[in-house]
Amino acid sequence: MEVVSINVKQDDRRKEDMLEVLDVLRERIESGEIKEFVAASIDPEGVARIHVAALDLPGGIGLFEIGKHLLIQQSD
Repeated sequence: MEVVSINVKQDDRRKEDMLEVLDVLRERIESGEIKEFVAASIDPEGVARIHVAALDLPGGIGLFEIGKHLLIQQSD
């Protein structure tokens, strides 16, 4: 008898989706379209982190806040 996990395909698809986002960011950074960015992540243990590539702290905080508001607006 073989045990098949239903979540494996979903997990693989989720990983592909996240890597696609990173690939687009990399392309836009390399082309000069992106000068600064801020991202948030969470690991399997529930630890959240903020990843910042900004010129200064106020810029990083501003990007984070703008991103938060854009996400809220798009979810309505």
